[in-house]
Amino acid sequence: MGSRSEVKVVLLTPPVSFRRRYGPLAGAGSSMPALGLLYLAAFLRKEGFTPYVVEASALGLSVEETLKAIEEISPRYVGITSTTLTIFQAGKLAEGIKALSPDVKVIVGGPHMTAVPEETMERFRAFDLGVLGEGERTLAELIGTLEGGGSLEDVEGIAFREGGRIRTTHPRKFIENLDLCPFPAWDLLPDFPRAYRPPPFKVMRLPAVSLVTSRGCPYRCTFCDTSVFGRRTRAHSADYVLEMVGELYRRYGVREVIFEDDTFLVSKERVLRICEGLLRNGMKLSWSCNSRADLVDREVLREMKRAGCWRISFGIESGDQRILDGEMKGLKLEQVERAVRLTADAGISAKGFFMVGHPGETGDTLEKTLEFAKKLPLSDITVTALTPLPGSKLHEVAHRYGRFEDDWAKMNLLDVVFVPWNLTEGKIVRFRKRMLREFYLRPRVIGSYLRRVLRNVGLLPGVLRGFVAFLKAAL
Repeated sequence: MGSRSEVKVVLLTPPVSFRRRYGPLAGAGSSMPALGLLYLAAFLRKEGFTPYVVEASALGLSVEETLKAIEEISPRYVGITSTTLTIFQAGKLAEGIKALSPDVKVIVGGPHMTAVPEETMERFRAFDLGVLGEGERTLAELIGTLEGGGSLEDVEGIAFREGGRIRTTHPRKFIENLDLCPFPAWDLLPDFPRAYRPPPFKVMRLPAVSLVTSRGCPYRCTFCDTSVFGRRTRAHSADYVLEMVGELYRRYGVREVIFEDDTFLVSKERVLRICEGLLRNGMKLSWSCNSRADLVDREVLREMKRAGCWRISFGIESGDQRILDGEMKGLKLEQVERAVRLTADAGISAKGFFMVGHPGETGDTLEKTLEFAKKLPLSDITVTALTPLPGSKLHEVAHRYGRFEDDWAKMNLLDVVFVPWNLTEGKIVRFRKRMLREFYLRPRVIGSYLRRVLRNVGLLPGVLRGFVAFLKAAL
């Protein structure tokens, strides 16, 4: 066995077009790099391997272009991260890799493989191995075992083929101290961050980058898949986050951070320390985050505003309390309204995520959702079709509550795969468009976008692309 540094590993996202990912909203889509790949690459490099990152999806590469990039590197291993939406593209890419280089091992990870490993490996024969759950230690140990001729049975958290059947090993424990992970390997991305663009409505300044500073979600919403990171929150320390943001600010010129944590505010103390550090270090950053409605209060909002936060996105889902209770959201509509109003009063923009087509949904509950969205001082909304993703509790029981088309290829949150008994697919599609129209085509919302562009005219091209995409989606 040679040196580990001779072992080349290509990590990539499947090549998926903006049209495939975002449908009519393709013009407002994101080409941000997959942060998980960069964490994996950094960890592999720490363990002595030589990783490469090919951001096929973000850079809009075709399958042929992606295969050419892989061939030029000539790796021993190719790691593909995939969601349910992209799993068929991952399968097609794996077949192409095997046609070019049969000896290359194709390793697939991500939420879809983690949720349904046996079914996925059975369906896609070009996948050699699966990484289940958190990937850093598993992938490094797996490659080390393959290089050293060890037994795959001893590697926790994988799926592999043996004697014509699929085997899975004992789940790997989560990384308790995330600060032991090196910073994401941004240096492996050519022309980072300028070659990558966020959704035009998601930022105030450019260049921008997405970060995830915690893993796991303690809440039990039935529509969420928590199979990769679990239900217990583990977070980078405030000092780690500040050092990472500082590197992005000084080395790469980043001026906006999008914190993509499921619940960035789950630890108020940590958030306050991050805010204090941003102010102390004098970084002129704007930033945004996601939160549950019951985690905000006046104190934390005040400090977040002072430290550069300009938007908080809330998972609201529905304007009907019965719908929220049925999906174990654990929130009252009064809490949602209070949180959104406190956020707006603090001078921070509030965005709401909504879904339509819940179990038990009716025409009346849809109307309640629309009226609730218009009643709140929200500046933005996203409206998706409820999708029972593999790995979610809802996926197991959706057929009891309506017509469920368990088609992985359609699970993009835009196509309708679940229709509750009291509705039709057409009703859901029409209502989603109507909700977007009635929310956005109001003077208050239009004015907020105009003010945002006037503060930074560099956002204008992206906003115009997004507006055209909105018209296609809503009309």
